[in-house]
Amino acid sequence: MKAKVTEAKCSAISRVGRFFSMVALGAAILTCSSASAQNLFVSGRDAGGGEIFQFTWDGGQSIFASGLYKPWDMAFDSAGNLFVVDYCNLFVADYDYGIIYEYKPDGSRATFASGLYHPAGMALDSAGNLFVADNSVGNLYQGSIYKYKPDGSRVTIAVLNPGDRPADLAFDWMGNLYMADLGGKIYRYDLSGVLRRQGRTTFGSVPNSAQSLAFDSAGNLFVVDAGGVNNAGGVIPNAVYKFTQQGTRSTFASVDGVGESFACLALQPIPCCQ
Repeated sequence: MKAKVTEAKCSAISRVGRFFSMVALGAAILTCSSASAQNLFVSGRDAGGGEIFQFTWDGGQSIFASGLYKPWDMAFDSAGNLFVVDYCNLFVADYDYGIIYEYKPDGSRATFASGLYHPAGMALDSAGNLFVADNSVGNLYQGSIYKYKPDGSRVTIAVLNPGDRPADLAFDWMGNLYMADLGGKIYRYDLSGVLRRQGRTTFGSVPNSAQSLAFDSAGNLFVVDAGGVNNAGGVIPNAVYKFTQQGTRSTFASVDGVGESFACLALQPIPCCQ
């Protein structure tokens, strides 16, 4: 995989138990006047098997690629090539063993960090620092968000609440860090201030389970909701929601066929933002 990748977002764990996550290296978040030209790509499945769905800016849906087994994480390089993790083919954040692997441009792999409990979401800031949400589920200790410098040194950015179930991280164009929680909340951390245990705000929520985040060049946040069954027994659809910068939520896409499901997000780079 090429080292300069534009955007890729995915969770490390979902309601059905996926155990890996990938983050794009060298990510940059820029504003662009032609953001409406960006296409959104979503990995998932339908009756035909593993698919990559393509959505235009106005929600038009088509199949970009098919014939996959269980496609999960995705990333675009600066040339617009799309890289896809098919289930069991590639590990970058190993959820079970608490290891983060770094893949070189030649495809070789090295251990970048270890000693984590369950790394469940990653994102890079514009300076190349890697942020990792470590899941505390089943552990005696609370989860944390760590910041790794390029040399591998680590500091704790935030301590999570005992009930948090982190799934993904993403940065907006102002450098604020967002965390998707499998409980449905989307939290925002202001990294410019002094962080404390409660030093976060709730940006928004989805009906069931927030599991993947991605920002477009206009600052809109796209979120995959894994769907499921609510407390009243009603079925909540697997869907992609769009949040404006002010936090207003709308449904961007929802599954429209038997056996269809969405998993992870990636936004196609556009020329003026490369």
